[in-house]
Amino acid sequence: MTNGRDRIESLGAGLVKALYQTIRAVRIHRDNNQLIKDSATTLHGAIVELARSGGVTLQVWRGRFHIQGEKLLFRRETCHLIRELSEFFGQRGLGGLVFHETFTAASPEGLVAFVRMLDESARNGDPAAWLETRVADSGFTWVETVRKQEETPRDLEVQRRERARKAYFNALAAVREVAEKASKGVAGVRKTRRLAQSIVDLVREDKSLLLGLATIRDYDDYTYTHSVNVALLATCLGRYIGLSNTSLEYLTVCALFHDLGKVGVSKSILLKQGELSDSEWMVMKSHPLIGVRKILRLHAPQTLRSRIILGPFEHHLNPDLSGYPKTRFMKKQSLLGRILKIADVYEALTSERVYRPRSFTPDEALRRMWKEKGRSFDPLLLKSFVNMMGIYPVGSLVELDTGEVAVVMDYPEGSGPELPMVLVLVEDGKGGLAPGDLVNLAARDDTPSQKRIVRGVHPSRYGIEPSRFFLQETGVSPGL
Repeated sequence: MTNGRDRIESLGAGLVKALYQTIRAVRIHRDNNQLIKDSATTLHGAIVELARSGGVTLQVWRGRFHIQGEKLLFRRETCHLIRELSEFFGQRGLGGLVFHETFTAASPEGLVAFVRMLDESARNGDPAAWLETRVADSGFTWVETVRKQEETPRDLEVQRRERARKAYFNALAAVREVAEKASKGVAGVRKTRRLAQSIVDLVREDKSLLLGLATIRDYDDYTYTHSVNVALLATCLGRYIGLSNTSLEYLTVCALFHDLGKVGVSKSILLKQGELSDSEWMVMKSHPLIGVRKILRLHAPQTLRSRIILGPFEHHLNPDLSGYPKTRFMKKQSLLGRILKIADVYEALTSERVYRPRSFTPDEALRRMWKEKGRSFDPLLLKSFVNMMGIYPVGSLVELDTGEVAVVMDYPEGSGPELPMVLVLVEDGKGGLAPGDLVNLAARDDTPSQKRIVRGVHPSRYGIEPSRFFLQETGVSPGL
């Protein structure tokens, strides 16, 4: 399944690039020009290759292209042309194109004629209607134009959002179930392992969506919510540094169970306000060892248990092996343990805790962690984590220089760590905030109206949970 997505992504990127080049060529050359012929041949070949599976569907939604339902990732080399093509489709009232299976019989010359129609349609009052008529009159039965949907379509993007939501809450239920069973006896991990595989797949598809979900806060069920959030953060980091799918699955399971040992710690200690006594602190520091004992008793293959023990044992250790629990048999911290340490601390810093007056904003947490690089965190991994998250991490609430507040939704490839895509929030007429325009701050035009981030702000100031904007369908325009 993963290889299929990689193939579609690669071929889709080639298709979009060839379409962009063909559009540019028809604007300045006649049909007999060699550049047009070469561009059309490349575009024709890209469509034919994809059409072998039964046709090609190209959709444009919220400024992103979807090929065969798979979101085309922003890459540095394609970022600018995706933006321009998105505007091109928007100006013509188009939401996409469908090349039918019969396209294999179409000629490159016919494709050039169709691209000219695409380009010329903008000169008419109703471009989409004009284009539909011209395509029908030309007998181009191998292509279908799709009008832009004013309402958010229930397409695969929405389904992916729903899959992510279900994966999150199913993981939450699975961790709770394993913890409760482990406290009484032996627990199985089959369900958790399937969920880990789903999370790995979702991270490959849409990292920003899962980072947004990692801002969910349930303070009545904090231990389990924390474990799932750490799993999302850790898996995203593992994917960012290039771990294999198998290693990512082990990392995800590791993270989901990293605090399993807390089932052996009294709630009076876990939920105590203020500082712990020396004896209470000794009990708290025992939870990694308790967790190892629980994992060893899991009803799971020996190979799985051996792969997921070290991370939970090490997630409170520092690179020099200071921290807890004290150990004499280890010479260095494992890679999974170092990843879990970063994800665990970041999630804890950005969450409200009984022993701390307030949580840190995501950018504050990253700055605080950066000061501890080398001593508390692997410096190279922490640098990767900061680069992955951006200056204002996905899920951050930020204030713009216009006085508006916005939620950081994504960092398009090539946008830079300080230029995310943000969802501007507007008053909902009921004293709250609702989704407004989705604005790509990387699409800079250096005009006085260009929005810029001034600072990160705490969500509690506005009484909102940023995660809800990733859980619900916003139905906003691209705003690019």
